[in-house]
Amino acid sequence: MNPATSRPGTVRTLIAAAVVIPLAWLTLQLGRVDGDIGAPTGPERLIEAIDDAPALPVAAGGQARAALHDRPIDGRAYRVLAQVAQSNGDQQQAGRLYAIAAERWPRDRIAQAALVDRAFAEGDIDRGLTHLDALLRVAPRLRPALLGGLMPYLGDTEMRAGLVQRLAQDPPWRAAMIAPLLAETTPVEPAQTLLAELAATGPLSERELHARVSLLDRAGRAADARQVWLQTLAVDDRAAAGLVFDGGFEHPGVTGGYGWQYDNPPAGVAIGPDPTDPLSGEYALSIVFDGRAVRFAHLRQPLALAPGRYQLQAAAWQSINTSRPFVWQLSCSVGTGGVLAELPLGAAPVWTSVKTAFDVPPGCERQQLQLRHTARSLAERTIRGSIQLDETFITKLP
Repeated sequence: MNPATSRPGTVRTLIAAAVVIPLAWLTLQLGRVDGDIGAPTGPERLIEAIDDAPALPVAAGGQARAALHDRPIDGRAYRVLAQVAQSNGDQQQAGRLYAIAAERWPRDRIAQAALVDRAFAEGDIDRGLTHLDALLRVAPRLRPALLGGLMPYLGDTEMRAGLVQRLAQDPPWRAAMIAPLLAETTPVEPAQTLLAELAATGPLSERELHARVSLLDRAGRAADARQVWLQTLAVDDRAAAGLVFDGGFEHPGVTGGYGWQYDNPPAGVAIGPDPTDPLSGEYALSIVFDGRAVRFAHLRQPLALAPGRYQLQAAAWQSINTSRPFVWQLSCSVGTGGVLAELPLGAAPVWTSVKTAFDVPPGCERQQLQLRHTARSLAERTIRGSIQLDETFITKLP
């Protein structure tokens, strides 16, 4: 709507007269830019026609120059001229024109992609990453493929340092790095090194920390992975970090990682904190069975014990119709060593503490502590009642 219609009297007349010519010119330009009928004449439609063609049109150079005549600052037209120069074998001129295109129209994906390729081909990693940063910002859908393509080169210190420098500035594509870093085809050690170097520049996000834990685990560095996992926890929760995390079951909100894992119990089994009558603290862990047949081995925790001699101790209160004991089983989950210890729990409806010594051999970098019911038959697996657990600790022996 003409803004002059909102002004009264003479002022309205003067403003209307003043805007007649600009509005006529603007109408013409909008028709040239946005019109959807007739041959493309405006700069917008000229460039779109070139980009929509299956191959670079023969007349592309002339159309780009026509677009520049109407819009001299249109970097996309310079990019088309660069494509023409490249198709004619004039790489020097193409490079110069691509640079002008990106400077004048930074959101042009084709220009930025071309400059990425040219910089990396010339061995200029810093310049290539600068244009890649620009491309990743304007082309979100390309992030998985573009970042995935960088993963084989993370072992190059210059490439990794350049990525860390840009990631530290928290670009909008930072979160998209996580999936390619965790891909099975990505080299583990350079990927976790990148996250370690990024951590040195500032705090990692929760997802980045969990990605680093996963990569350290895959690299066989369980102790380092556990330390990084602890960084993801609140300060109060970290206080429960003995050799067994939260052996007193006082932090039920912390599960997964190097904590207790019981989020997928079988049908007929309920697992959760129980404040009714713990041996110590505010909670025990209660496991309730409703009488179905189950192969129970659904409470576990990864450990990262160094080679040496240890003692496992645990307390239990049990009221279950079973003749087979529940046992804590400690075994190597990475490396060699197999089962390191088995500790049967007391079967009485009173708190009973038990303990056993065991050795962790060299080469057993990661272990798993798991509660198992030792039933052998269908009848023995059909159980009803509950068991409460508390004070499950490991201590280092001399």
